[in-house]
Amino acid sequence: MRLLCATFTAAFLLLATASCATGDIKRPNEAAASVAFEALKRGGYVIVMRHANSPEGQVSSVGLSKGCKLAKGRGLDAEGFFQARAIGAMLKENGVPIFKAYTSPYCRSWDTAALAAGGARVERDDRQVSEKAKNVADMKRDVEADLAAHPGTNIILSSHSNIAPLYGATTRGREKEVPSGVIWIVHPRDWQPIARIDLSIRYPKVTPVVE
Repeated sequence: MRLLCATFTAAFLLLATASCATGDIKRPNEAAASVAFEALKRGGYVIVMRHANSPEGQVSSVGLSKGCKLAKGRGLDAEGFFQARAIGAMLKENGVPIFKAYTSPYCRSWDTAALAAGGARVERDDRQVSEKAKNVADMKRDVEADLAAHPGTNIILSSHSNIAPLYGATTRGREKEVPSGVIWIVHPRDWQPIARIDLSIRYPKVTPVVE
């Protein structure tokens, strides 16, 4: 997991940030992220995310999850796969139990969910591409029921920039939309975020050599 740099911002009655150095991993500052991770270890939360990095117009886009819909030129790129894997590793290393992940049908979301879930079940749910109030309300009710039936676990929702805010993802500063490589820890009681964790990938550029 080299070439990964993570910055954690946790807001759970406090605000703290851990910094890192370019080109290598720095483990999260325990004082900065411990409250958020301790909450997740106890379970009962929703981990909301937009899919990992997926720029438009890719020449050779790919989708790895069986059954996913590959939008033209919109799979995860190399940085996106790094981001999704890093999220899964971060959750696993911090002992976060995942019951399941719900994903939109698109490959960029499905592949993100599969890597972030770390082996937990991933389930396609078309409501993760719907902005209809009834679908959002029904999705929330089903997630709340899942958490109630499986105490001590958490659920991942992987979707898109227009959907994640309906489940508690928020922007900050000059952000015009919720970014990729970020997860929001949301309490299903009121669907408000208690923490935001940002991942910044330092992926090496490849320079071709012609002899």
